[in-house]
Amino acid sequence: MDYKKAIQKITQQRRAKEAAAEVLYLELLRSSPSLYEVEKAIRNTKMDIRKGKIVDSSVISALEEQREKILNELGVTHEMLAPPYSCTLCKDTGLVGGKPCSCAIALCTSDGMNNVNANFENADLSVFPQNEQERISQIYSTCKIFCQKFPTTKRLNIMLVGKCGTGKTYLASCIANELAKKGHSVIMLSSFALSHRMLKYHTTFDSERFSYIDPLLDCDLLVIDDLGSENILKNITVEYLFHIINERMTANKHTVFTTNLDNDLILSRYGERIYSRLFGTKQTIGLSLSDTDLRK
Repeated sequence: MDYKKAIQKITQQRRAKEAAAEVLYLELLRSSPSLYEVEKAIRNTKMDIRKGKIVDSSVISALEEQREKILNELGVTHEMLAPPYSCTLCKDTGLVGGKPCSCAIALCTSDGMNNVNANFENADLSVFPQNEQERISQIYSTCKIFCQKFPTTKRLNIMLVGKCGTGKTYLASCIANELAKKGHSVIMLSSFALSHRMLKYHTTFDSERFSYIDPLLDCDLLVIDDLGSENILKNITVEYLFHIINERMTANKHTVFTTNLDNDLILSRYGERIYSRLFGTKQTIGLSLSDTDLRK
């Protein structure tokens, strides 16, 4: 999904909420004669004011208070008739200062792989071997501090390393959800989905091509899950992965990686340029999780 479609979706959802609220109010007017009469009186009074008639301002206030009382008796809340904005930053326009809002950026990936229920508060560290629980607790604490200080963290990136089933994706989802909850734009996708986006970017020759990469450069936090599991595509994978990492670091933007690879394998697979951007500048926090497969 590109920015244009994301913004259209946001504004359409807003219009749908407002239309549903209008339908609800019309139904209430039909079913409640007292509400209908008060609403009619309010509108007639406002019409008189527009026509230049002198009307005591307290008249409308009294009528509106009467309307509010009737709605309360009917069990209708203010939010039901005036739906709150899904995004208070852009007020459901998808734009802030003429640029895509964080909510629009987040919509530009359909991978949807993060565990929306993952959070630091509910993390059950007892699933880890007893002799590793203290170390894993420290890792979770490090990630929580990272979220608390975001975006002014000492280091830009986090590398979560561990074998399959050691909880890397869950912890990455905790980070993603925590920062999204604070209003930051977050995109989380698998390395396979990232590879697909890079291929589409490479093989598309119109303006749509930018929709595959731009959101990954613009979001506040990018999470790449299972780095190293994707196929290496010639002239694509290494080149565009370096471009994404380099552009984000140059812009002081944060990235979280999960991987089964150790440092040597990352170096041999992706080369010196990517390795140096991740580790050579001391910009990455490396955290090694348990070797125990928690799914067994």
